[in-house]
Amino acid sequence: MTQASEAAGPAANATGSPMPPYGWFARLRDAWQARADGRAGLPSLESGRPAGTPALEEFHQDFLARTHRERLRLDLEVAPMHATRAALATRIPETEQALVRVRARLDAIPVLLEPEALTVRRGGEGETAEDVVAARRAREHEAVRRPLVDEAARLHAQLTQMRVEYARLGSTIRACELVGATRVRRLHAQVMRRVSAYERHLVRRHPAGDRIGPALAAQHPVVPGWVAAAETAEQDAPAPTGPLPAVPGPTPPGDGRTDATPITPSAPRHGATTPQE
Repeated sequence: MTQASEAAGPAANATGSPMPPYGWFARLRDAWQARADGRAGLPSLESGRPAGTPALEEFHQDFLARTHRERLRLDLEVAPMHATRAALATRIPETEQALVRVRARLDAIPVLLEPEALTVRRGGEGETAEDVVAARRAREHEAVRRPLVDEAARLHAQLTQMRVEYARLGSTIRACELVGATRVRRLHAQVMRRVSAYERHLVRRHPAGDRIGPALAAQHPVVPGWVAAAETAEQDAPAPTGPLPAVPGPTPPGDGRTDATPITPSAPRHGATTPQE
């Protein structure tokens, strides 16, 4: 089966890594820049003049760069898991088809031989007791059917394991995406804090401070769409296959049914050897 990636969840430092600092020097710089832009009449409400400010554009581009960095970190983290899921999505239907083929071959072989088949004698068995002949025929029949039963049990266990791994990887990928979305939300909250501090000083110095709100809002950083998609996405659907078919097994002695029942490999069978053999 395709091996799963070593990552079992978001990176250990995914949520603990610090946000970019916003110290006193940056605060004084933003206040000085806002006052300078306000005295220069930026943004201007007149046609033909700049509709924004260089500082807001700088905030926007810095947030965009950090958002791309977070997305790249997330993609590198979940890419191996996506590759493993893609391989499992191919292997699961193939294994299910193989199990169906083995079941079809088992259905063509009766669980127990008919009484007439148990009494068939081979060369050199003319004087052999009937119970010994029946035991030999049952053992020969078991030698034909037992490998198919074991193969069906193996495929059933492998299919179950692959489906569990497929679902586990889906949950892990979703957890990683939620962590990335939360980090971008934190980055957006921080940059908007800087924008608010900048605009507070700007409107106090701008000649038309009471009318520049729409021009300022047009330059505000926007959270990318993949963040909202990660936050609202539903849990991954199960593996793209139907319910697991039952694995055929032996019927208890004396029961003529051929219905499939779950088994474990190497179960005792009818036809034990006798001392006369």
